[in-house]
Amino acid sequence: DVAEALGCLQLDPTSAVARSQLLVLHSRLGDVDPALLDRVAYAERALFEYWAHEASYVCAVDLPVHAWAMRSWPGGDTARARRVLAWLDANAAFRVHLLDQLAAAGPLRARDIENRAVVSFRHDGWSPQDWTVGRMLELLWQRGEVGVLRREGGQRLWDLGERCLPPPGINAADDLDERRVVRLAAQRSLRALGVARLPHIRAHFIRNRYRGLESILAELHAEEVVERVAVDGLAGEWWVHARDVATLRALAADEYPWRPRTVILSPFDNLVCDRARTEQLFDFHHRLEIYVPAAKRRWGYFVLPILHGDSLVGRADLFLDTRKGELVVKTLHREPGAPRGSKVASAVRRELERMAAWRGATHVSFTGPVPTEWRDGLL
Repeated sequence: DVAEALGCLQLDPTSAVARSQLLVLHSRLGDVDPALLDRVAYAERALFEYWAHEASYVCAVDLPVHAWAMRSWPGGDTARARRVLAWLDANAAFRVHLLDQLAAAGPLRARDIENRAVVSFRHDGWSPQDWTVGRMLELLWQRGEVGVLRREGGQRLWDLGERCLPPPGINAADDLDERRVVRLAAQRSLRALGVARLPHIRAHFIRNRYRGLESILAELHAEEVVERVAVDGLAGEWWVHARDVATLRALAADEYPWRPRTVILSPFDNLVCDRARTEQLFDFHHRLEIYVPAAKRRWGYFVLPILHGDSLVGRADLFLDTRKGELVVKTLHREPGAPRGSKVASAVRRELERMAAWRGATHVSFTGPVPTEWRDGLL
């Protein structure tokens, strides 16, 4: 239900505390068993791995939209699309060989697949090594020709797409055209976000695949499927799905049974992954510093935002030390204007202890500075 409400669970290999998808679920459900998520994704196929706004677990109920994305990928006559298609054409024989290998012996790890590329691929960013097999797998994955059957130790086991997708596989898009897909995806994105502007909708769910979005929102508005709203203190045209209007009105009138909580979010959580939107709505400057040299980091390596009620009040650089059995708080920062005193600090401390217990740690240790205003409640 959480994955369906959010539209997707972003995947990321960083696991300073836990994998991002588990942190997202923990913030909403409490102690989540990783084996349960694996079963839902790889045995029951209620989720499957595909590209949403980033590589993610996506929902089987949204297979028609994602199958359309596979069929129409890479989409558009852009320079990048032309480069990708040219590289695939140059390595057409390698593509056939890779698919034959998977058909005969799949699932396989990328390292177990023979590289017969004519034109190699070398990542020009963080990875200096030859990444040709990985590149071919990623591109064929986006086309639905291959997929991730399961994971072992975090590593993807690749197989033919037809063996990895929920039924009816890529044929789920048979009755859809692009405009119908954008209508469905725009509503899905908007409901997941709650309230959003056009750029926010475009950046979520099926990122940058919303051709004609402006006219489609106008069409949905005329049909009373979506509504325009104003956000206090913010300019621009904001949208909300009609199904959520009653909830917003009840919240505004203090008639909705909402109980504010304090939770620690994954840095890739759906609430904050669109950094521009996060800054607009919460006045929270969210940046990832995982690949920033340690000496140049402002906040830390794996920094998790802290949500208190409806405000982002701080951020913590956390690390799970499994050898010592402790959740290490390397630094903890309070946002300007966040509440002072022991009440919010004690709530943050309880959440840190809850996270530690979930990850099998026996205690929380603070090894760096903490806000003076929260010291009594934290230590």
